[in-house]
Amino acid sequence: MIKKYIPIVIILVLVVVGGYYAINQLMPAVDEEGAGKTTYATSPAFKGDINVGVNTSGTLNASYGGGIRVPQITDPEFGGVSFTIAEFLAKEGDSLMMGDPVLRLTSSDLDNRITDLKSSLESKRDYLAQLLGIDVRNVESVNPYDGIVIISPIAGRVTELSAVEGEELGSLIANIINDSEFKMSFKARENEYPSLYVGQRILLKFPYFEGYYEGFIESLNPNPVPDDTGEFGLSYVHWGVIKAKNPGLIQTNMIASVSTATSSTSYLPDTTLVSSGRVTGYVNEKRIYKNAISSEELVVTDVLVNERDYVDAGQAIVRLAGAEVRLMIQSRLDEINNIRRTIQKAEELKNNLVVTAPMDGVVAGFWRTQGETIMPGEWVGDIFNTGNMMIWTEVDDIDVVYIRQDAPVVVTVDALPGEVFEGNVTRVSQSGTDSSGIIKYSVEIGVSGSGALRPGMLAQCFIDAGESLGTLLIPIEAVFEENGKPRVEILKEDETVVAVTIETGLINYRYAEVLSGLEEGDLVITGSSSDLLPSQHIKSSDSILPNN
Repeated sequence: MIKKYIPIVIILVLVVVGGYYAINQLMPAVDEEGAGKTTYATSPAFKGDINVGVNTSGTLNASYGGGIRVPQITDPEFGGVSFTIAEFLAKEGDSLMMGDPVLRLTSSDLDNRITDLKSSLESKRDYLAQLLGIDVRNVESVNPYDGIVIISPIAGRVTELSAVEGEELGSLIANIINDSEFKMSFKARENEYPSLYVGQRILLKFPYFEGYYEGFIESLNPNPVPDDTGEFGLSYVHWGVIKAKNPGLIQTNMIASVSTATSSTSYLPDTTLVSSGRVTGYVNEKRIYKNAISSEELVVTDVLVNERDYVDAGQAIVRLAGAEVRLMIQSRLDEINNIRRTIQKAEELKNNLVVTAPMDGVVAGFWRTQGETIMPGEWVGDIFNTGNMMIWTEVDDIDVVYIRQDAPVVVTVDALPGEVFEGNVTRVSQSGTDSSGIIKYSVEIGVSGSGALRPGMLAQCFIDAGESLGTLLIPIEAVFEENGKPRVEILKEDETVVAVTIETGLINYRYAEVLSGLEEGDLVITGSSSDLLPSQHIKSSDSILPNN
């Protein structure tokens, strides 16, 4: 029976002894002399050197501007022109000198644009020749001081001539009427409409003249519209237009009856429409307006015809001169010359569609294929110069504050152990992007390389953010912030603690540079026993405390 309880007793004894030992270790006896006294870990402010920088990595890339691209076309006349890659004149891995041919292009768009430009040039030359009343072959030799001669666009009689010598040209210059043919409007009732059609021969009877005049329906509206001018009140009619030759007596607003003919050659009426037709004008009538020439103020120097005179097509009727006219003519001559220059540029471009290497280097590869369509300014391939390469990398929002434009960079490449290359920061982005909850800022680094470097190699970079030599330093753990200002606590000789505000300079993961607020030798507090948990036992050999 006693043997049964012996193991239980042994276990209870071990528990009691072990618990007593643990309590003594975690809750040591209070030293009466040091009771309530705080012990501090301190470090003296000292003179030394501090260096700040950012470590990052990225892959080597061809230098900016080392791409092979189709030349830009800045002339707006060539907007939208595309090219086709006819053939490659170099291949990947070729070493080229700047200006060496890389590929040849063709362009059907450029051919079409040249055709359009030549058509525009011809049109503008014809217009100016007509405006000045000269042969188109003499346009380029025009003297703007000779002024403008306004000519009649058709043969006919001059009406509404408003130009007066010595006065400013009005909005309407003249109206030229060729009254050999006239137009007449008419309306057909719904029961008359089915027997009428466009091109149908019509007989017209004027009350002032004997016999019938032949005409033809030029247009006929298939949609009826309301008409309340008849004797039967409101009805629906179809409006139409008749064109007929004028024997010389027909004038506008004359009224005539409208009849169909019994045959295609007969002058015997078949059916006469209820409503009469009215002459609205002439088939060939041209009004000459000032705004077709210029919006500027123009002065009439000569009126060469009189109202009611009959003129031939191309006959001069009015002459204009003065400073405004001279400037207008010069402007149109400038337009013609500009088109000529553009055509010349287009033809030069067409005859020299060869893309060349933008720099000395090695062809890294081509991104486009033979026969592919490509636009001006688009990239075709890449050429790199190993003496000038780039690294694109990213840093977080903590490190970016240390990076400045043109900061020196030490670059090493995993593929070339032991070699060190010089670089510098060429661009730092001013706004970050969220990458899985971490704000990242892009950084571009230029590298002065050697022939051993290749695009795609992994590079390690140390971006030098600055250094300060022989400056006052303290451990970073001594610095805390209060009311937005950096502060430290100083342990005085009488073991009192004083908090002071300091001005910091460079800061790295170990030290902070002190620009003002401390003197060399001041003991700054880096930790204290009051910061420890009650279970933590402080011994004289603890590294957090100074050795006294």
